[in-house]
Amino acid sequence: MQFMRVVRHWRGVVVASLGAGVLLGGLYYATATRLYQAKASLLVLQTGADVNNTSMTPEGMRQGLMPTYERLFHSASVLDGALKYLQPEDRIDLDPNHPDTWVNVIRTNLTAVTIRQTNIIEVSYRSKSARASVAVINAVLRSYFDFMEKTHKGTAGEIITALTKDKAQLEEQLSHKQEEVSQARRKCGDLGIRSDSTVVHPMVQRVVALNEALIGIQQKRLEMQASLAAVESAVRNGEDLQQHFLALETSVGREVLLSGLGFSSRDAVAQSNMEKSLLEDEAQLTTLRAYFGPMHPRVVELVDRIRITNQYLAEYRTRVGQRMNQMRDGQLGQVLMQMVQQRLKETWEHERALRANFEAARSEAVAYTGELERLQILEHDLKFLHDFRDVLLNKIASIDLKQNHGDIRTAVVSEPVLPKRAVWPKISLIVVFSVAGGLGLGLALVYVLDMLDDRWRSPEELRTRLGAPVLAVVRQMRELHSVGLDAVQMHAFPDSVETEAFRTLRTTLAFSSHDSTRIVVTSAEPKDGKTTVLSNLAVACVQSGKKILVIDADMRRPGLSSLMGVKGHKGLSDILVSSAPLTEIIAQFVSSSGFPGLDVLPAGPRRPNPSELLSSPRMADLLAWAETVYDQVLIDSPPVLVASDTSIVGRLVDGVVFVVQPNKNRRHLVMRAAETLTGVGIKLLGIVVNRAGADGDDVYGYGAGYGYGYGQGDTQDAEEGASADATTATDPQTSTAGLNVRPPAKGARGPQAVRRRAA
Repeated sequence: MQFMRVVRHWRGVVVASLGAGVLLGGLYYATATRLYQAKASLLVLQTGADVNNTSMTPEGMRQGLMPTYERLFHSASVLDGALKYLQPEDRIDLDPNHPDTWVNVIRTNLTAVTIRQTNIIEVSYRSKSARASVAVINAVLRSYFDFMEKTHKGTAGEIITALTKDKAQLEEQLSHKQEEVSQARRKCGDLGIRSDSTVVHPMVQRVVALNEALIGIQQKRLEMQASLAAVESAVRNGEDLQQHFLALETSVGREVLLSGLGFSSRDAVAQSNMEKSLLEDEAQLTTLRAYFGPMHPRVVELVDRIRITNQYLAEYRTRVGQRMNQMRDGQLGQVLMQMVQQRLKETWEHERALRANFEAARSEAVAYTGELERLQILEHDLKFLHDFRDVLLNKIASIDLKQNHGDIRTAVVSEPVLPKRAVWPKISLIVVFSVAGGLGLGLALVYVLDMLDDRWRSPEELRTRLGAPVLAVVRQMRELHSVGLDAVQMHAFPDSVETEAFRTLRTTLAFSSHDSTRIVVTSAEPKDGKTTVLSNLAVACVQSGKKILVIDADMRRPGLSSLMGVKGHKGLSDILVSSAPLTEIIAQFVSSSGFPGLDVLPAGPRRPNPSELLSSPRMADLLAWAETVYDQVLIDSPPVLVASDTSIVGRLVDGVVFVVQPNKNRRHLVMRAAETLTGVGIKLLGIVVNRAGADGDDVYGYGAGYGYGYGQGDTQDAEEGASADATTATDPQTSTAGLNVRPPAKGARGPQAVRRRAA
């Protein structure tokens, strides 16, 4: 709330700052480069995986790799390719003198975002030209498709090369085998053996069995070679290896894979047995539930066994998955290649052993059966080679099909459309930022100005900062060039509007909950009008029927004595230095003001030690005597920041009335003066705001040459009170602004209150 009052005071700065922000925003909107944005939507679909899968994504991880497809749009390979499709007129955003910055410029203006919960990537580009934005989007999409196709075909091509090499070797073997069959037929001629005969010699059967085993191991070896080529290609291209790991389970074997991950063969056997047992238990449970209830012991036993088995299998799969996740891609690739190479080596050894056995059996069969059996074997070999060639051709055709139709399916579902209007600058955002920036800057300036400006702005701020009520608000009054009561506004013009402030001050003190019989009136600095406020308050109290004594306790610069025309008379200083009984000599020093009910005790001659005099017991005795004779005692003391006299006298009275001149007094000085009083236990009755709203300095009070030294001439004395420097507002209602008026407390003093006796 305090800061809002400050903002209200400096509202012109806030309005000017807000206007400047709006003006700058409008200037930016008028001069900003217009940007146009084109958009396109790309659908990405993925299918299953196998050992020869050349796609970039394993099954079950499609959605997780959608960010990868996003990042590809910002890759240098895609953006470099897009530049090739751009025409010179479409390169409006690119600096022709710096081709090395083109990729970065396109990357900065290009955005690729996956729409949530979909497989659609939205691609957008901002450009100075609407036509160029569409052209760049189309070029990027074409380059993206080229990159995906090239990456996909690169892996498939390596596998096809390996299989084609095996096919060439097989064709050569097939040619030789056909020649051998032809020669054998010509040599043996027709032996009478028909192709539909079911009688086969045991030696021939053995050869046939070995031949079939050899064919099987050779097929397995080819699959292992293809798997090895796929894994090596995936390692070189940095692809995900988990799909190859799962695909190798059938060719390499579960036990070998688990052994490569650090698991024993017994774990695989145990898992297999557990799975088999689980199926049997589930089937048995289904049967029992048809006849028994859920609480039957046998049913409960099967349910617990199934639960334990499922828990074991889940933990086993978790351990396998954790082991795979712990291994880096490079480590997993090395493990897979080592397992495949080891398995391939074993297959080669097995094949060589089978071939050796086959050759030996064939030799024996030839020896026993002659040329007929040899012919049958050759025909069987020929058939095997034909079948094996068919397998290779089908494998090559399958991979070539995947090369042209991979597991990644991309299609443009929303073509870029030529934008009709610019997307930037956006008037709504500029208005918001302009208003927010201008308002923020204005508030910051207000805060800085408030820190630099140390003036008081309102009575409310005084009350909040000093923690005391504002008793009255007065302003500049007319000058009265005279002395005595004629120089007091309250006496000279009792019916004027300006004097109402002092009646308000009198009423507020009378109805205060604190005792206000003995009051000190002071200020923070000289020339604040404290003497004028005290003299007018004294006359106002006398007009209400009270008997008042005013004491000039400013023995350094006795302004009240000058105002009342008793300067140079004996007074307070004489009483304090005298040792005679107070009641015998007091009448010599109290002067009549000429106004019934108002007496004045001048400051008296100057003394070198006023602070010591005021702190003597004689001052307390004087105040005790005055309280028995007068209804109210008003004391004028020096400014708080100039001398310590107020702190001494303030401890002997009921409280202090603090006079503040907002246009003159600095905030930190007033607060320091108030803290000086409250720090020593002095009650701050309230604040009188003097000259509120006045522009010039006070004419009366302590002048710039005010000094508290001694030996100076009387010509240096400033006449406080020669003219009034505090008035009320012209409106009678203004005099009560900021006042803290309370109903009279029980036992509070009034004009006819019983006087306390002297100590």
